[in-house]
Amino acid sequence: MPPSSSRRLRVTSAGAALAALVLAGVAGCAGATSGSAPSASASLEAALAAEPSAASTSSAPAPKSASPEPLVTTTPDEHSEVGQLAPGFPIDLLPVPDDAVILVTSAESIGNADVQEVSLNLHTSMPTDAVLDLYRTALTGAGFTEVDTAGAGLTAEASFTRSGGDELVSIGVLDDGLTRTVTIGGRVRAGTGS
Repeated sequence: MPPSSSRRLRVTSAGAALAALVLAGVAGCAGATSGSAPSASASLEAALAAEPSAASTSSAPAPKSASPEPLVTTTPDEHSEVGQLAPGFPIDLLPVPDDAVILVTSAESIGNADVQEVSLNLHTSMPTDAVLDLYRTALTGAGFTEVDTAGAGLTAEASFTRSGGDELVSIGVLDDGLTRTVTIGGRVRAGTGS
């Protein structure tokens, strides 16, 4: 909750307590003179009952939770690169078009296995069909098999597997009429190109 809201709640609660004390004092004085006024504690209870509590007039503060992980960190990920190929990226399996503007790449080994998670995001002016042909040629030449892909609203998609499904590469192309944005992700064996 914003600091100004909590300040208002404190002022309201403090005001209620002060009003209750004043009423109790007045009631105490009146009781001393008339003998028929309610006791100070009864006046205090009545004043507090009449003043809505901070809890009933505002929502309860949200429970404190751990700070969310920042989207941008000051330390770059050692397995990814912006604007260039990440170290160990399998360029033989996933070649980059000559005119490509590389957005981000990654290549990260999975545990102690000889497998890496890879991704490649780029822009190119190459036509969509030529983009798919580039990757289809490289992947099938390295023993991958193309499999059916369910549509996800992109201009074109393709998926390829190898090693009984242990290796998988998915390619998506979005054509905005001027350039193609290519997104590739998958799991491949390290150092097992063509």
